[in-house]
Amino acid sequence: MLQRVTINRNVAQRGDALALLQLPNDCTPLVFFDPQHRGVLDRLRFGNEGVRQRGRAQLPAMSEAYIDAACHEIARVLKPSGYLMRWLDTFGLCEGHHLRVPLKPVDLIAWDTLRISMGKRSRWRGDYLIVLQKPPIKAGATWRDRAIPSRWVEKIDRNLHPHIKPIKLISRLIAATTEISDLVVDPAAGSFVVMHAAHRLGRNFIGCDLAYSGGMS
Repeated sequence: MLQRVTINRNVAQRGDALALLQLPNDCTPLVFFDPQHRGVLDRLRFGNEGVRQRGRAQLPAMSEAYIDAACHEIARVLKPSGYLMRWLDTFGLCEGHHLRVPLKPVDLIAWDTLRISMGKRSRWRGDYLIVLQKPPIKAGATWRDRAIPSRWVEKIDRNLHPHIKPIKLISRLIAATTEISDLVVDPAAGSFVVMHAAHRLGRNFIGCDLAYSGGMS
């Protein structure tokens, strides 16, 4: 039985993703989801890679079943034609984790961090943002910025958070898919960069992170 969290808008808060996603049906046009998982480390036997992975290893991990359950709840709370922006590493993309969700993949953005990471064959340099849409599938009225490149270069400072994501890209996506005062949701908010981007653009925000301690946002 999930313990319902107190849902406060426009603040960083500690909480469980599935508990936060007990939102009304069809209440948001946009959700970002960056689940913390250990699939690539455990199944490919990379270990924690010493100092570089220490911060990630200390974060609470989500099982694949938990991530799938969260994605199904996200599909429920999205408005018709709304978008889920799902972060995936190379392993998750090749495994097809995004195909287990009742949403249609409609685009893919490769984020280049300019920082070489691990890899059993090619060395990884960034992550992927897969864009999934809730039916009915539409582009014209739901995506207003046609100039976002599919290969996005943006450096980030991992000293702020081990899973921090590119705020310039996130800001472009929020502006492209939402209107002023719309609600943006992020149930695994990490550094809360989505919240900061949403506020700068005049959008409302609901999000939480299980590891939030009050010092990263």
